[in-house]
Amino acid sequence: MSPVTTMPCNFQPAEAVHPAPEPVSPYYRRGDQLKAKHNSINMVSGRRLETWALGLAPLEAPARVLDAGCGWGRFTWPLIDTFALSSTNVTCVDSSLGMLQTALEEAHRRRHRPSFASADIQALPFPTRHFDAAMANHVLYHLSDIYSGVSELARVLKKDGWLLATTNSDHVNVPVLEFHYKALDQLGIGHDADGPSEFSMENGGEILGTGFSKVDRHYFDDVTRYTSSEQFLASYKTIGRYRNLMAREDIDSARKRKLPVLVRQQAEEVILKRGVLLSPVRMGAFVCTGPRM
Repeated sequence: MSPVTTMPCNFQPAEAVHPAPEPVSPYYRRGDQLKAKHNSINMVSGRRLETWALGLAPLEAPARVLDAGCGWGRFTWPLIDTFALSSTNVTCVDSSLGMLQTALEEAHRRRHRPSFASADIQALPFPTRHFDAAMANHVLYHLSDIYSGVSELARVLKKDGWLLATTNSDHVNVPVLEFHYKALDQLGIGHDADGPSEFSMENGGEILGTGFSKVDRHYFDDVTRYTSSEQFLASYKTIGRYRNLMAREDIDSARKRKLPVLVRQQAEEVILKRGVLLSPVRMGAFVCTGPRM
């Protein structure tokens, strides 16, 4: 008998809950690459963003928690495994059925039983004041209307509920993006310059304040270390910008093959010169209470 049969989860397809549009980016049609990316992150300090952020939240074991934009379950599994929340108290929501399938496979592997639903954060299919807590980690910048998403997250929370929302800082330069865009320029592949994020550590507090009366901001600063160009390249190949470019049909295969070669060369130059490639990390978390209605 298969694990899916012996350990069923309450997976509800989009048609049974609330129709959610499939993500435009090919990168988010499955969770395997995102899982690989997150699992390859090794901070010099030894910390994990997930456990650090969850440790900031006023979590109580009986809480009913919504993981909105759960992805493959990056924050779901430490919530259960490290913070001892019963998996049956967790509801995982994502707009991508492929992401949910990856999360479902991970749930079976870990023998956990959260509920799954395909839905848009901007139109959550849950009653008002339904959850004790919610998470929206590294996801709000994907929404077409972030304010609507924040309003919905506040709506489904109880009056004493809380929201944990993590995101990146706009005030950090990371080698992986620097090398990526330099390689694109060398190959004559056009690209848009990165501007400020729609939801960052710098502007997120004001946005969240429209749905919550109290918003606390916490920065997570660290460094990742690469000692070989192979290690750096393996990490690079898991990022969305690379995977989405590989899926494009308007770029010829020769330039696609050359892209990782050029990125690896840049990493190798730094490692040969310095002995190591250090990449700064600046992210953080917002802990929000007092949901407004």
